[in-house]
Amino acid sequence: MSENKVFIGVAWPYANGSLHLGHLAGCYLPADIFARYSRMTGKDVLMVSGSDEHGTPITITATNEGVTPQQIVDRYNKEHTENMKTLGISFDLFTRTTTQN
Repeated sequence: MSENKVFIGVAWPYANGSLHLGHLAGCYLPADIFARYSRMTGKDVLMVSGSDEHGTPITITATNEGVTPQQIVDRYNKEHTENMKTLGISFDLFTRTTTQN
């Protein structure tokens, strides 16, 4: 593997609720800082994450709100994506576990 390439795989939060400070401080901000530093030093960086759209927490949230699990994951994926943009966290790919990519 080339020493000039850096892959950063960041935690995938469940799409069953809003992000909180722990998400930002625990994984997103450190990963973004490392990605920015790596890019500044000439590295070819690929930083990826996304919404984890499988799991019991999503089903429980949907049941409690009287909606489908798909409605929950659609809502929170959109919110998470907007949060990352607002915070200036720059993913090369922020996707979903339900996509084909």
